[in-house]
Amino acid sequence: MKTVDLFVIGGGINGAGIARDAAGRGLSVMLAEKGDYASGTSSASTKLIHGGLRYLENFDFGLVRESLRERTILMKAAPYLVRPQRFLLPIMSGQSRRGWRIWTGLKLYDLLAGSALPKSRRISVREASRKPRLMRAGLIGLHSYFDCRTDDARLVIATLIDARDKGADIGNYREVEKIIQRPNGYEVTFREAGTCHQVMARFVVNATGPWANQVLDLCRNFEPPQRPLRLVRGAHLLLAMPKPFDPDAYLLQNDDGRVCFVVPWEVSGHHFLILGTTDQPHQGDPGAAVCSPEERDYLLDCYNRYFAHNHAPLGPEQVLWSWAGVRPLVDDGSSDPSKVSRDFELSVTANTANNVPGQTPGPEAPKGGFITVYGGKLTTYRHLAEKVMDRIQVLGAHLSAPWTANAPLTGGDLSIEELEQMARNGPGTVPLETRLRWAHAYGSRITMFFEQLTGLGGGSGGPGEEIAPGIYEIELYYATEIEEAKTADDFLIRRSKQALVLGEAEQNAIRNWFIDKGFKA
Repeated sequence: MKTVDLFVIGGGINGAGIARDAAGRGLSVMLAEKGDYASGTSSASTKLIHGGLRYLENFDFGLVRESLRERTILMKAAPYLVRPQRFLLPIMSGQSRRGWRIWTGLKLYDLLAGSALPKSRRISVREASRKPRLMRAGLIGLHSYFDCRTDDARLVIATLIDARDKGADIGNYREVEKIIQRPNGYEVTFREAGTCHQVMARFVVNATGPWANQVLDLCRNFEPPQRPLRLVRGAHLLLAMPKPFDPDAYLLQNDDGRVCFVVPWEVSGHHFLILGTTDQPHQGDPGAAVCSPEERDYLLDCYNRYFAHNHAPLGPEQVLWSWAGVRPLVDDGSSDPSKVSRDFELSVTANTANNVPGQTPGPEAPKGGFITVYGGKLTTYRHLAEKVMDRIQVLGAHLSAPWTANAPLTGGDLSIEELEQMARNGPGTVPLETRLRWAHAYGSRITMFFEQLTGLGGGSGGPGEEIAPGIYEIELYYATEIEEAKTADDFLIRRSKQALVLGEAEQNAIRNWFIDKGFKA
């Protein structure tokens, strides 16, 4: 039976961060994800790396400070994935949050954030008039501040590849079936490609988000404590970007006191708007979460109160796509889901399988433990992983020093300007638009593509067949061999987002390629 130091259950952002940190500190690591990487909550976010301006209202200053610190770290670690984004915050007459209150919050946000991004400021009437879609009726003020946007699924993939490069054994479509506590660790049984496997691990981390308590039901001869989870659904809409193009994002105050984000998003030259999010209690399978008609109308109503869309309100027919993710919040008894903290908790159970009842374990007793991650948010995943490592160290692991705060993620060792210049200077056998898309998706790892295109490093000297517009075989081989895409949807939805811009026939061409190569459509 294979033995590892750490077995991580869950291939979302928290599991990825824990595997990366542990592998970089010298632990042998195995990770299991029952579906595709980032196929749950970690690809159903608002695509933001942010401090959480609205959390200041809940006096959650520690979480905001920590999130802003992590925002700065991630900007440096993955500049191709974590990009600065200006937000505009309109103030309308009759809103519950007065202008002075918002301005005070923004100045506090600036103070906590430091100097990594421009400070907030008031927008003049003249500048506001350049926003042709923003309604003027009732507008009494406009402020700007900065946060960051990201591609959440690609952030997970980059983190996992970094973990694997440091020795971690990562696997998607690898489902854990049973966990048994033994005197020398935990025997984990999992199924992969139809075959059952066992591995012995000194430490197990359950980082499965809204499925955390379901994984605890797989523990056979020990009972880690279960924290009550508050499953809260966040729904989002995708709209076509109205013309003229507006590069700014918006933070809108809704009539019920909540806020909605409007975030510009681009896929292969196509411009979209992300509109979200809601906070609705969720019942049932987190994997079956969808945006309800009520949530759709709620988001559209909020948008229409602020924006004129060709002099007519947006309706359901303008929604191109919708998605919903389930946030696994630790239940604090609050009646308002929006007030529940987005911070995380760690539930730690030491391995006591070798203890004799009534006796104190001796120093020779092998140590180990089982840790469940509750809560957390995309922005703070790196910090969460460090805290998990602290707990593992207390349980007996020998670790090297923390390292992730100053280390680039896979592909993140060049600035976005350097990457774009590299793409422009790249081989002309692939269109510039495709090369730029590669730079924004893969960072400095596009050198692997360019070596292939120029015949270096054993490459063939070509991109292969163009399976769909802008999608060459070279990228599909990279997705399947390096990023472990095992179905066409893994590539179309999570690796590339091309499902948003390719027609049905073009997507079917990619599905047929996957089938021809022995994968699933």
